[in-house]
Amino acid sequence: MELKRELPRQIFHFFNGTVIALAYLQWGARVGWVLIFMATVGWWLSWRHTRKPFSWAEPLLGFLDRPRDIQHFPAKGAVLYGLAVGVSLVVYPRYPALGAITVLASGDAFSTLVGKAWGRRPWPWNRRLSMEGSLAFFVAGTLYASLFIPFPQALVGALMGALVETVPWSVDDNVSIPLAVGGLLALLFY
Repeated sequence: MELKRELPRQIFHFFNGTVIALAYLQWGARVGWVLIFMATVGWWLSWRHTRKPFSWAEPLLGFLDRPRDIQHFPAKGAVLYGLAVGVSLVVYPRYPALGAITVLASGDAFSTLVGKAWGRRPWPWNRRLSMEGSLAFFVAGTLYASLFIPFPQALVGALMGALVETVPWSVDDNVSIPLAVGGLLALLFY
């Protein structure tokens, strides 16, 4: 049942990241500024929704949001995703920025789906995530990112993203993954 609930979220995650990457190729860092603005507005709407819910938002939140987030931080994933990806597109050079978004979009989506469906071996330091999910992150992140950036950078970025995702900290992976991947790629290759 959990996999069935995650499928629409992860399809949206992947599709959204793809649209952002393609828009970035066309319009550059302006896309990042638009995302930061949208995330800021989204943050305010989320805060407002917790005080007096928007009836029009309930079906969408029910479809795409995790139940634990709807009460305290509706659209948390989307807001943090937009903010971190926006910052990545504004701060990092072209290839690190593209690596950050494509690794996040593909790796995070596939790791969740594979981990929920076939994950059997949890990491010793983070029992919520599986080695199978991390392998899916690495493979999907490498292959998909290599459509946008050179293969060696895609490989390094996907490995970084897969490792960062396993760290059991309170930082949302929609924030930690793009910032870490973009930062490492910028440091190593630019």
